[in-house]
Amino acid sequence: MDWERVNSWTSTLYTILYALEQARNDRFSMKGSLNATVHACGTWVDPVCSFSSPLLKEEFGNSVITFRRDPTAHFKSNAQNTVKMLLQDLVVIFDEMMNEALLKLSVGAGDYPQSKVEKLYKYVKPEYKWSRDACLEMIAVRNVLCHSGGRWSERSINIVAGFVSPPPKPGDRLQIGTPMLFRYRKAVRTFLNEVKKSFPK
Repeated sequence: MDWERVNSWTSTLYTILYALEQARNDRFSMKGSLNATVHACGTWVDPVCSFSSPLLKEEFGNSVITFRRDPTAHFKSNAQNTVKMLLQDLVVIFDEMMNEALLKLSVGAGDYPQSKVEKLYKYVKPEYKWSRDACLEMIAVRNVLCHSGGRWSERSINIVAGFVSPPPKPGDRLQIGTPMLFRYRKAVRTFLNEVKKSFPK
């Protein structure tokens, strides 16, 4: 099982957290250089697109870019959006790795990540049940943030009702911070490493 995807995600997590905290502590004193910063970022990846996208004809860098919202005043919402984006990516990586595990084990499952977790759980020792629950929770949280406007729905509540006590109520606002990203990553590693022990030699 290729863990480079998780390792790369972790490196990105650390980089983003470091950069945001440094900027916050400095109260974004260099925010006036945003335009030059964005233009400099345009050189990070070369080529900027590896296929013949029609969008390559569009100009980049002709408009002056400024913060539309003060980053200090809106830091909390920006931090929450960062967590949301990183969580989405982690769930995608987890889903891809579960697909590979199912293939290795010649096991079929539904299209949704929840179904894959349930199918693979039979390969996990009972003492690591917490990792299955945490992975299901992560999936439910992603669903709430991405598909329910940040509020718990009946469908997402049903995913966690068996182990979250008391469970959220429909319409409750969901909020998670960066420590949860580290906890979910630990759960993903534990769950998949346990499943891997059953791969054919």
